Amino acid sequence: MKKSTTKEFDAAYEEFARGKGPISHQKAIEMLLSQFGLEEEFGQALREEDRIRDFFLLWERAGREEEDPKERAGLKKLGEMSKKLYETGEYRALSELFYDVVFRNLADFLRLQERNDFEELTDHDLYTKNLLPPEIFLQFFLLESLVKRDDFDWNRGNQIAHQNLACLIICFEDIYEFFHEEEGEQVTEKDE
Repeated sequence: MKKSTTKEFDAAYEEFARGKGPISHQKAIEMLLSQFGLEEEFGQALREEDRIRDFFLLWERAGREEEDPKERAGLKKLGEMSKKLYETGEYRALSELFYDVVFRNLADFLRLQERNDFEELTDHDLYTKNLLPPEIFLQFFLLESLVKRDDFDWNRGNQIAHQNLACLIICFEDIYEFFHEEEGEQVTEKDE
């Protein structure tokens, strides 16, 4: 994980949350994502015209291809909602939908229903109790900002909204990959 000063990180985070210029906003996201090596992935997502749109439309197809009926129903619903919110430009609600998916996976991954060392999961708990690797925590924090930060302004122009959506999919994909890698390792350890 790349180190930056707290001052640099805070400045980039404020620009991400409230900045008005698309160039400085993009640089802020690149700086934040560089903390865990995803700035190039972000740049690639911005250059590939259809990648962002396709991401929000692929869940419908995934639901059709899923064999488990329970999973199929969940993916179908995610696909329908994702498509509708993306096409109508309801980006905060779209972010919330994917944040909720991450949060549910996080609760399962951390086995929260079996724990009694805290009553409520917050980003502070994730950080202070070292429940996640720092790079995953930071991505979760960025996703949470898209949804829960009151002064996060989605309506700063199409270019900034596009950058925020690219940030969302890059963080979501990396967190999703982390959960599945960890799940695979846990299954392998049980089999040994």
